Amino acid sequence: MASVAVITAAALVGVGVLAVQANGSAPGKSAATTIDGKKQQPQVSTNSSGQTVAPTPNPSTLPDKSGTGKRVVYSVSKSLVWLVGADGKAQLTAPSVSGTDVPKPGTYLVSKWHTTHKAGDGTAVQYQVLWGPTSNPTEFAFAAIASLPADQMPQKPAPGTTTGGVRLTQNDASAVWQFATTAKGTQVVVVP
Repeated sequence: MASVAVITAAALVGVGVLAVQANGSAPGKSAATTIDGKKQQPQVSTNSSGQTVAPTPNPSTLPDKSGTGKRVVYSVSKSLVWLVGADGKAQLTAPSVSGTDVPKPGTYLVSKWHTTHKAGDGTAVQYQVLWGPTSNPTEFAFAAIASLPADQMPQKPAPGTTTGGVRLTQNDASAVWQFATTAKGTQVVVVP
């Protein structure tokens, strides 16, 4: 009985060694690089014609000139929102849909929040976190459309409506809410 166990263990080790060797020599595979002690595969993308294209930026990488300390970062051009801890590391990166009233790059402060509310375009929203310039500290908001499923991205606002809402999924808006409503004055840094 012991010999069966020894033979089985030896066979499993042999299969494991062969799998590792095969993975390292597979066509199209490139060596993994190590970043912070973790192996990372290089990001290679191809277009519909099979041509290699430049890799897309890592969404967890914060944009340049996005501030320091605990903050919410919003990139208008990338339609991304980052929650950044006091240590300067992104805790969450979330896709977003901008409103029709787009904020200018700069630093703003969270001034108010509502669990549920009507947005400027009349849409029922929840997890609304309001921020804006000192002249209008509630001009913009992060929020989710109340009627959508938790993981569904909202649509762009209807043509002809006006809203400064940066809309997120329910899950992401809830995360922004929990992060930014611990005290008034949480920074919101808007970058192009």
